Amino acid sequence: MGPFLRSKNSTNKIMLHLLVALLPIIIFTVYKNGYIPYSHGLISFIEMFNPLLTIFIGALTSFVVESIYALILKKKNYIKNSYAFFPGLFLALILPLHTPIYVVVIGSVIASISKIIFGGFGKNMFNPALVGYLFIILVFSSILTTDNYFNQYELDTISSPTPLTNASMVSGIGSYDELVEPYGDLSNFLIGTIPGSLAETSALLCIVAYIYLSFTKTIKWRIPLVYVATVFIITFGIGRLLGEGIYYPLFHILSGGLMFGAVFMATDPITSCVTPIGQVLQGILLGIITVIFRFTGVEGVAYSILIVNALVFLLDKIGMVSRFNLLKSIIWFVIVWIIVIALTVILAASRRVEGNKDPNFDITSKEESGNQTIYNVSQEGYGGKIRAKVIIENDRIVSLEITSHHETANRYQLVLDSDYINQLINNQDNLDGLDTVSSATVTSNALKKLVINVLEDYKPN
Repeated sequence: MGPFLRSKNSTNKIMLHLLVALLPIIIFTVYKNGYIPYSHGLISFIEMFNPLLTIFIGALTSFVVESIYALILKKKNYIKNSYAFFPGLFLALILPLHTPIYVVVIGSVIASISKIIFGGFGKNMFNPALVGYLFIILVFSSILTTDNYFNQYELDTISSPTPLTNASMVSGIGSYDELVEPYGDLSNFLIGTIPGSLAETSALLCIVAYIYLSFTKTIKWRIPLVYVATVFIITFGIGRLLGEGIYYPLFHILSGGLMFGAVFMATDPITSCVTPIGQVLQGILLGIITVIFRFTGVEGVAYSILIVNALVFLLDKIGMVSRFNLLKSIIWFVIVWIIVIALTVILAASRRVEGNKDPNFDITSKEESGNQTIYNVSQEGYGGKIRAKVIIENDRIVSLEITSHHETANRYQLVLDSDYINQLINNQDNLDGLDTVSSATVTSNALKKLVINVLEDYKPN
């Protein structure tokens, strides 16, 4: 534990403060994912409490796993001092609403085992909840599609995928209309009425939790502050270089699991830095790695924290040496800020788009035969490139054939069942008004963009 943990009582207080800080977030997720759909008649009264059930199952599973471990090895007072329910609790909070219960149970078991392997509470090298999360993402990725993050009301009212998935599919870095408007405005991001994991959408409640936990000296306040500031600075620079406004960095810090991860995960007392300089360096590294992951199309908060967990001993070593000779830390700060500046310029250059070209769209071939133009094209979908053959005759698309794809079977079947391909052909004059397919948002959105891009290329002719 950090140097402020001097007795059992202080540890108990820290865990109590964590629960107090989490309580408003848990209440909000039940309101957002339970009450709102129920109030619109979209789910039953019992289903309204599904978010609470997921959280309870995660916490209970971890408690049972560690209880069995303590019983088998006859460890007295182990459960009393291990805070056994926390790994599963935190894991459940960062999972999407529609995660199958058996997946929550398996992930919570893995999280608790990872904690036990390193010797139990106070000895784990990696954040146990994130180890469980990584296992779920690697093993059950085909089950946890982007639509799992939508409650029933959001499925009916939002035609775009989750904000970060949407950001990975736009041309360049996107615009306000593409990144923010599909979900309302930035106030929706701040309050948390956007699709996302159970506890990660409300940036406002995460900020309140940060203030409370910092005031009670429960967390190391430097880590979240520097982490979020680093992401803001890099994305602000990228936005300015590409002509976007202040909304762009705000979109990044209010989206995904950044705020929740910064406040509750990166500050885990066991797996975070102890020294002040180490904490600052940790925050900067987290910000750098998170932005890199996001610009490769991955929500990088969990991965960033696990990577930096492995570097904590090195960062604290730098912090301890610098404690007696501050000049020795300056070189490290110079290095990381050179990386920040270079990364900003490189990422901005990589996302610079000439004209209106969509980087996720490619024309493999284009042939003209009489009054027909035949396109072979590809568009980035959820699982990879969707390849299609499009025939235009007399200035209208008359045929759209998907030649290959890597989408999940159930997702693609939903597109077929809804006759979405024919809808694209029939509505080619008003594609903006055509909704995507519920529970196959990314795939259907990619198909719509494919048609739009083909028409954009054909129009000059």
